[in-house]
Amino acid sequence: MLTEKQIRAFKPREKDYVVSDGRSARGEGVLILKVRPNGTKEFYFQRHVDGKKKLAKVGVWPSMSLVEARDSRREQHGKVAAGGTFQNLMDAYVNKLDGESAASVDDVRWSLKHYVSEAFPYLVARPASSIGPGDIRDIIARMIEAGITTYCNRVRSQLHAAFQMGLEQEFNPRSYHQDDVKFGLQSNPVASVPVQDDWERPGERALTVEELATLWQLLPEKLSLTTAVLLQFLIASGGQRPEQLLAVERQQYYKDHLLIRNKKGKDGEKSAHAVPYNKLMRQCLQTMAEISANSAYPFEGKVVGQSLHANSLSRAVTKLYGRHAEKFEGPFTLRDIRRTCKTLMGVVGLSKELRDRIQGHAFSDVSSKHYDRYDYFKEKQRGLARWSTWLEKNAIKSPWTQL
Repeated sequence: MLTEKQIRAFKPREKDYVVSDGRSARGEGVLILKVRPNGTKEFYFQRHVDGKKKLAKVGVWPSMSLVEARDSRREQHGKVAAGGTFQNLMDAYVNKLDGESAASVDDVRWSLKHYVSEAFPYLVARPASSIGPGDIRDIIARMIEAGITTYCNRVRSQLHAAFQMGLEQEFNPRSYHQDDVKFGLQSNPVASVPVQDDWERPGERALTVEELATLWQLLPEKLSLTTAVLLQFLIASGGQRPEQLLAVERQQYYKDHLLIRNKKGKDGEKSAHAVPYNKLMRQCLQTMAEISANSAYPFEGKVVGQSLHANSLSRAVTKLYGRHAEKFEGPFTLRDIRRTCKTLMGVVGLSKELRDRIQGHAFSDVSSKHYDRYDYFKEKQRGLARWSTWLEKNAIKSPWTQL
């Protein structure tokens, strides 16, 4: 192997000549030093592609030291050997989540496709190792320019996790040789892009009774039928999580209840959450059945066989407020509707424990986790019936709102 002393001692000749830094593993390429007739000494990364010798200039000695040239050669080799694109990296991350039955997989798949792949097709075709903090910044900046606030942090988090997965693959000696696609990552480019902390404050917004009545009466005329009925169903069901509800296939809607599979359990364990029907929920389901009684999902989106996406629902709520801001006391989002239901069910007289059970919250005390196997179905059924009666009186037949 070369030394700094040897490089200093090399004298120019009439023609260029090269000296190798030593042999490397087959296929990895090698660092060479080229000495020019004028005395210039240049480092090159030499490799063979399809039987032909390829040279890539690394730097000039002594402004680049031998150690720096070797480091650069390793980086160059990583970029050559690792053909995995940015798109390959995101696909691998989604596949990982899918294999783990992660609750977030559908949301991650949709957001990476919508905000990254479709918005930056030229970027996702590049090697993942060439993506830098500036590229990630541009992705998030475009979302912010489009008026997206909190969710831009979600996408940043997803991208950070994807690159972190690629890094772990790169440096885990047990799994490195098991993966066909290599990414050659040296660092996580997302780490340098800051989280927008001011958009991560805990939510406090809950609609008043009058605002909820206004919202309910706006829905049928101001949104598509499926979106409007879905929002009514979410409210009537006590504020279920939209992502979980929309993942429930029609076959999980039984005679007197629907069954939500919560994938947030430890190690992918799925817990079942039964939601009894009340009068308003049945009316919503009947409306959707009249549109299509055979679709895979009761609330089908534009794509046949696929459920409406929670992000589409969220945007619809935000736009609805924007068009009718004068009718409300302030901005609200889809997440605020779940909080509104939780708050107003308390006004109806439902205990906090029952409201938690209706919304599918996990109970972490020892008794609930290990000993209590009672399903509280009857209690939830009575509670949702009271909620439905209250909604009919205060939201559907509201004395406050005349549109």
